Order: sequence, then C-alpha cells, then structure tokens
Amino acid sequence: MIFAAFFGGFIRRLSGFGGALIMTPLLMWIFPIPFLIPIVMCSEVFGGALLSRHWKLHPGDRSRLWYMLIFSAIFLPLGIWLSGFIPLVVLKSATSGVILFFASYLLLKPHIQLNATRFLDGLAGGLSGLLLGSCGIGGPPAALYLNSTNQAFDRTRSLLSQFVSGISVFAIAAASLMGGGIDWLIYLLPAIPVYWLGMRLANSVLAAHAISDSDLKRLCLFLLIANAGFNLLLLFIFK
Repeated sequence: MIFAAFFGGFIRRLSGFGGALIMTPLLMWIFPIPFLIPIVMCSEVFGGALLSRHWKLHPGDRSRLWYMLIFSAIFLPLGIWLSGFIPLVVLKSATSGVILFFASYLLLKPHIQLNATRFLDGLAGGLSGLLLGSCGIGGPPAALYLNSTNQAFDRTRSLLSQFVSGISVFAIAAASLMGGGIDWLIYLLPAIPVYWLGMRLANSVLAAHAISDSDLKRLCLFLLIANAGFNLLLLFIFK
C-alpha cells in the first residue's frame, strides 16, 4: 500500500492524471473493489484539492462538468453492483488492460479530433462511472474523450481534473453504502501522507526543470504501461 500511494501521488503531480491507474491494480491484490475504491478516491480528492489552485475551471465548461458528473453518478452504482458478479481475475485483467490501452493511446497520440457535444459528454461521464464502479478506475473514458476534442489543452486539463475530483466523491459514498462500509478509513492514515510525499518529490523534479514537459509525460506513460504489464504478468504466473 505504501508503494502504491507514493507512486500514485508522484505520477498524479507529474502528469495531472494516473494516480488511480497506479494504485488500483496494486491494491486489488489486497482489498476487494468496494473497499479499495474509497481509499484510492480519497487520495485522488486530496491530490485534486492541492492541484486545484493551478487548474481553474473555465466558466464555459461548468455546465459540461455537471452533465458529465450526473451521468457518472447514475452509472457508478451499476458498476459496483456488476463487480459482485465478475470473477476477481477478470476484473484485474480488465483493469490492467484498460490502463495499457489508455497509456498507449496517449503515448502514440493519434490525430483524432471530435466536436464536443452534450451526448458525448454524457457518454464519457457514464462510461467513466461504470468503469470506476466495476474496476476502480474512472478516468480513462473521460480523458480519452476530452483529449480527442479540439478544445485548448489548459481547458481540457482543468475540466478533467475537476471531473475526476467530483466522480471520486461520488465513488467514496457509493462504495461505502454498497459494501465497503467505513473500515477503510483507518488505511487513510498511511495512504494520504505517503501520497503527499509522492507529490512533494514530483514537485522537486518539476522545480529542477531537469526534464522537459513532453519527456515527463512520456515517462509517466511508460511507468503506467510497465505497472499494468507487471500486473498482467503476475496474473499469468499465479493464475
């Protein structure tokens, strides 16, 4: 857990995403989905609060944010319910597979441009909620969609960060009510401080200006791919 929280915070601060992508596959070896979701999401909310002063939501994106959050809140409980019927090995494989696809997509950067619409906003939000409830990660659908639109990067990053924070709050409440209980609270005592230490180390790396922004992003994506690949290898060895 210490390892997962530290590198989750480190990656989140460097790239603005990826904390849950690091923490969830590792913690799935320790905790059931309804139990680990609040631990991971509390860490993500904590990180989002620290980063919120850097990434302000554009006034024109407020209605889009609420639209995405509403649909994510509708589909999130369905994802948690489905996780009770899906074998754990399938969930672990699916989670690592989603991370591999997500990281590879951003690394290759295919030139796909979409026009943002209410329908696509709702679809991305709903898929994010469904995936978060079933696998413990909800960022990839929204991130893939928002990064494929012709919107300015600063606006996209701010909207995505606010959405991740909002859906994390929904996930904490839903998972606690649907089987997670509140026993997970004790695990926040080591997770939050270690997550913060990871973010502090990332701050030092960024302050040193030793690595360009593009190289940092590529490094984070390679780390995510390596982490997911390692988890798939363990599944193959111990299946």
